[in-house]
Amino acid sequence: MPPLAAFRRAVRAAVAAAFAFALGLAAAAPAPARSALPSGDPVGPRVELTPAEPRAGEMAVVEVDCRPRGGLCPEGLSLRWAGQDIALFPHPVRGPAFRAGLLAVPLTAKAEATALEALWSEAGRPVSRPVAFRIRAGVFAEEALRVDPRHVHPSPQDRERIRREREELERIYAAGAPSPLWRGRFLAPVPGEVSGAFGTRRVFNGELISRHTGVDFRAAAGDPVAAAASGVVRLGKELFYSGNAVVVDHGAGVFTSYSHLSRIEVGVGQRVARGEGIGRVGATGRATGPHLHWGVKVNGVAVDPLALLEATALLARE
Repeated sequence: MPPLAAFRRAVRAAVAAAFAFALGLAAAAPAPARSALPSGDPVGPRVELTPAEPRAGEMAVVEVDCRPRGGLCPEGLSLRWAGQDIALFPHPVRGPAFRAGLLAVPLTAKAEATALEALWSEAGRPVSRPVAFRIRAGVFAEEALRVDPRHVHPSPQDRERIRREREELERIYAAGAPSPLWRGRFLAPVPGEVSGAFGTRRVFNGELISRHTGVDFRAAAGDPVAAAASGVVRLGKELFYSGNAVVVDHGAGVFTSYSHLSRIEVGVGQRVARGEGIGRVGATGRATGPHLHWGVKVNGVAVDPLALLEATALLARE
């Protein structure tokens, strides 16, 4: 055999042997292990509250920034605080990497440090992170009012009616639209000045004590009342304490109510736009005279309606 041909045959044999040896090592080597979670602490979204220290009876805008995760929010992302599920929705102005929600602080909340809980799934396993914040004490006034004695000492029949109406309202507030039905900021339903602040300790006829869970606006009988934002009417009827009342579902846990109306001008199931008329100012129910009582519930919690005006303006950057 010529020397060059022999050399080529030897090279081919050596390459073949080396290749076979490498294949054998690859087959024998174990596959790399896969952990259920990434190594180290899983990267979570950033959660911010504004204001960082909300007062009792007010609310905070919650903004979730998923940019640390490449702009993708984790699977099953949710926020909870004090038994409250905070509805999250695409942020109206900050882009697809952000979510937003509203946290309601009850009127009776103590001034203290606390934390909401951010939860999500990471590779099929639950992850939980605390988000610390502080609640400040609310500042509330007191006033004395004279009303019909029937609204201080209800009869047995009236007490049964009150119970039925409370249950009806609870069902309504528990079954709202999951996503926002509004855009932009909320507006006050009438142009008048506030005559009764949220949270005021009220003494009726010198004996019955209650807390004011809305705001009262000065207005004349028959003045038009407008929806604060777009939504769906869930109730329009006379109630024992609220008189002629309308409740509007705005989605994402937000409801507004309009009480003591002289006339209701919308029906249950009707869609209304921001600024659309829903009724007329009156003095029905437990009222001392014509005015509008405007109430707000967020995640089932009564909060200061003026705080909702501020929160939605912040969200819309208006």
